[in-house]
Amino acid sequence: MKLSDYAAMDATGLAELIRSGQVSPRELLDTAVEALRQVDGQINAIVEYTYDYALAQLKAGIDRDAPFCGVPFVIKDCGAVAEGIRATLGSRLTGEGIWAKRDSTLFERMKRSGVIVVGTAATSEFCVDSSTETLRHGATRNPWAPGYSAGGSSGGTAAAVAAGGVPMGHGSDGGGSIRIPAAMCGVVGFKPSRFRVPTGPSGWDPGGTVSFVLSRTVRDSAAMLDAVEGPDPGYYGAAACHDLPYAEAVRREPRPLKIAYMLRTPYGKEFASEECAGAVLEVAEVLRGLGHRCEEAYPEIPESYHDARLACMSDGIALEIQAAAAQSGKPISEETLEPLVYKTYLESLNRKGQDVFRARQALAAAGREMGRFFQCYDLLLSPAVGKLERPLGTLNGVAGAEEMTAAEWGLRRREYACTAPLANVAGLPSISLPLCMSSRGLPIGIQLDGGIDADQLVLQAAAQLERAMPWSGRRPQIYVT
Repeated sequence: MKLSDYAAMDATGLAELIRSGQVSPRELLDTAVEALRQVDGQINAIVEYTYDYALAQLKAGIDRDAPFCGVPFVIKDCGAVAEGIRATLGSRLTGEGIWAKRDSTLFERMKRSGVIVVGTAATSEFCVDSSTETLRHGATRNPWAPGYSAGGSSGGTAAAVAAGGVPMGHGSDGGGSIRIPAAMCGVVGFKPSRFRVPTGPSGWDPGGTVSFVLSRTVRDSAAMLDAVEGPDPGYYGAAACHDLPYAEAVRREPRPLKIAYMLRTPYGKEFASEECAGAVLEVAEVLRGLGHRCEEAYPEIPESYHDARLACMSDGIALEIQAAAAQSGKPISEETLEPLVYKTYLESLNRKGQDVFRARQALAAAGREMGRFFQCYDLLLSPAVGKLERPLGTLNGVAGAEEMTAAEWGLRRREYACTAPLANVAGLPSISLPLCMSSRGLPIGIQLDGGIDADQLVLQAAAQLERAMPWSGRRPQIYVT
């Protein structure tokens, strides 16, 4: 198979080639590895190739009825995902790497969907930062502009998909970590509703952090959601049912919708990049032309929700750091953690129990407000990031560490992650779509949020926008040829 033909297709299209016998699974695997090797020297997205693991999957047999039979796939290097695949979490603390004792429930279902794992994709250290730059693996570069960040923490997957290396890959999203890199790299990034996809056996927060995929097309994300959704064994909740398979729903036009859009943050601050608001207005006008009612409106969310979210997230990451240290046998220090990640860890150790409960109370209030807001609107439209350009080396776990506190680091990152975390706090379905381009030729990701369990509606509207404002013909500076 020609590399250019491979890189032009989405996951659904490649599966159809295998199903029809036009391409063999082994040929597609070898093509994917060749494609990744062609671009990865320029983008630094792949941590480790898992060719032997992929061959073992092929030897075990391909279910040609599976939606993504034989489709090449990468998994985020974030640990606790796949038995038999090493993870480093982007950190020197993990030493020779750590190993999951078993596949996660989600990954079991992803494998049943037919995907073949060809490699692990870079993440920021312990998934803390929204830029994938680490002392252990270096910086992952944006295929559209190699001097800029690919976003994070699922930046490796976003860059690999955007550059044509794989059509789809795994990511996780605890505050925008699927949608932010998707926006920066010009691909599709969807975060499902709370309880929609499993987080077990080790996941503890199905609303705050959700794993799913980054893809090139809405139909791929919809078909994967069909493949992996369902009750999470041993957990305390389940998502509501829906009337159609997502893959079928995205082929249908949504009903006329009432859509709110934001031209600033919900707490009154302007987006750092003026073009973000302009892109939102452009998409709102397209939606009006498609028969929807669009108006500017804002949920009542205080800026302090960011502080509460970071406190809870940091405490969870502190536990992951301790678990990694116990497995690797290495000490937790500035020699094994990036300076600002280490400061974040130390800050977490000093947090009192009442502070944690106070933060959780603030997040609950924000979630209730979003629930109230979606009683009035079907969807909320906003930019996925508030600042478009993030030069490498300017805001990561090392830059400015001597003068900066952990709190100041979080405040500076807020310019980028100003809207995306609300969906995590409230457990909402949320998608970033590469609908617009900046004056400097960078993608502008537009985010659509829906109420809890409105995954089908969000995907339907996303697919309608994909048809109205197609992006499949765009190619970044670095792309498989």
